[in-house]
Amino acid sequence: MNSRLNFPFAERTRPLGLGGTDIGAILGLSPYKTPLELWSELVSGEQPANRDLTHLRFGQHAESFIASEYERATDLFTAIHSPTLFHKKHGFMFGHVDRFVLETPDTPAVVDGTITANKLLECKTSSAFSKNDWGEPGTDQVPPLYLVQCAWYMAITECQSADLAVLIGNSDFRIYTIKRDLELEGLILSHAQHFWHEHVLCKKPPEPISVQDASILFPKEAPDSSVLANEEILQSITAYRKACTQSQTLSEECEKLKLEILNYMGHAEKLTLGSKTLATWKCAKSSTRIDTKALAQAHPDIASAFTSTVMGSRRFLLKDAS
Repeated sequence: MNSRLNFPFAERTRPLGLGGTDIGAILGLSPYKTPLELWSELVSGEQPANRDLTHLRFGQHAESFIASEYERATDLFTAIHSPTLFHKKHGFMFGHVDRFVLETPDTPAVVDGTITANKLLECKTSSAFSKNDWGEPGTDQVPPLYLVQCAWYMAITECQSADLAVLIGNSDFRIYTIKRDLELEGLILSHAQHFWHEHVLCKKPPEPISVQDASILFPKEAPDSSVLANEEILQSITAYRKACTQSQTLSEECEKLKLEILNYMGHAEKLTLGSKTLATWKCAKSSTRIDTKALAQAHPDIASAFTSTVMGSRRFLLKDAS
C-alpha cells in the first residue's frame, strides 16, 4: 500500500468558528480544556502562554505512520485534503479531517470543491494506561471525546462513516468504525449553536467548572475590595476546611468547594464577616523575565531591552478559623 501524501508538522492558523477538537470541550468531554477555557481562547484570540502542545505535535507526527498501517491492514487507500472544510449551512462549523478513505489510488476525494469520498479516517495515539477506554476493535466503542469529533466531521463532510485508527502504547494498533448518526449530530449541533451564539458571539462566559476557570474569569482583584460572606458561603468554607484536612480522595470535593468560594468572591480581594477576614484572593507580585523569542530575533547582546512583565496569578488563602 502507498500512503498518498506526507506533510510536515505546521501550526495551522485557526479559522473563525468551532472545530472538531472544540466540540469535546463544549460538551465537557475534553481532558485538555474546559468550556470556559475554550471560550476565553475564542474571545481573546490568544492561546494560553503555558499551554503544552506536546501531545498535539506527537499526534501529527504519528499520523502518517498510523495512516500507513491502516492502509496495510485494510487494503484501502487514503488521501489528505489540506484546506479547511466548512459546514454547508452552519458557517461557524469547520474541520481538518486527517484523511479520506478511497478504494483505489486514482479515486478523487474531492471533485470541483465537492467531497465525493464516503468515508473519512481519523488517526489517534493513546497511552497504554487508557487501554480500557477502548472497546472491541471493529465497533464504535471509542472514547466519547473522539466519537463526537468523528460525528462533527461527518456532519461537515456528509461522509456516511468514519474509521478511527489508533495506536495504543507503542504496539497495539486497532481500527474502529463509526457510522453516521443523525440524532447524535442534531444533539451536538444544538450544543454547538448555543455555545457559539449565546457565549462566543455575545462574549458571555459559560459557567466556570474548575478553579482554573475562576482564575480566567477573575484574573485580578480590585484593590482593597471585600465581599461580605453569607450563610451559604460560610457553610462552604466550613466544609472546605474539613475536606482539605482529610484524605486525598476528597481532593475533588476540595476543588468544588474552593470554586464555590472563588466564584462568590469574584474580583474581591477579601472575604469578610464583620471586621474579620475569612479569606484573601490576590495576585502575587509581578515578575520580569527575558522575552527569549524577541531576544533571539533581534539583539542577543542587549537583554535588558527585551524584557516582559509577567503578572502574578491570584493566590487563594483561607485565614485561620480562630
